[in-house]
Amino acid sequence: MKIIIPLQTCSTRIPHKNIRPFYQDDSLFDIKAKQILTFESPENVYVSSESAELVKPLCDKYGFHFMQRDDSLTGNKIYQPDLVKALTDPLPGDDDIMWIQVTSPLFNQFKEALEAWKTVRDDYDSLVAVKPFKGHLLDAKGNPVNYGFGYWHKVSQDLPKLYSVLWSLFILKRETVNRFHYHIGVNPYLFETNHMVVDIDYHEDFELAGMIYTKLHGTI
Repeated sequence: MKIIIPLQTCSTRIPHKNIRPFYQDDSLFDIKAKQILTFESPENVYVSSESAELVKPLCDKYGFHFMQRDDSLTGNKIYQPDLVKALTDPLPGDDDIMWIQVTSPLFNQFKEALEAWKTVRDDYDSLVAVKPFKGHLLDAKGNPVNYGFGYWHKVSQDLPKLYSVLWSLFILKRETVNRFHYHIGVNPYLFETNHMVVDIDYHEDFELAGMIYTKLHGTI
């Protein structure tokens, strides 16, 4: 299996979010790199970034491959299929691809996900890490989405189970990613986690995730 890690350094909300100190001297990238090395060899890990100056030394530190990314493939306006194609096409071989985001430091169920994938691979084209959600949803105009007002109101226990995509882990067959150029195929296996997960996008997320991570792993 090949692992691809997208690691752009041009975050505007949190400058250098992925490589700045997060816990003690470790960045989000350091934490994810150490997690990966518990189940995969470094020669199968590829890191894509627009900054060789900042990121290549980090790749060398862990024995990962550095992949230079064109500046046009950074930022929030890039079309995801373009990004996925650019990052996965250069990966050698025809084995499965694991896509890992470093912005979810609390997620570390990779071994469990791999065991699940081995079991279900023949029946699914991809795996996506999700968190089950049960709650009453309203749209922007106040209309109920997954239940009805009045006599049609259902208690939360009777609502259909929904899932939020964690953007922490995806596994795809090579033919799946080559055809759709997306993180998820048309027949994905939903790998559920009930663990605490924080996807870091804003400063508040960074601080909250840091407090939880510190609580779980010791004190600074």
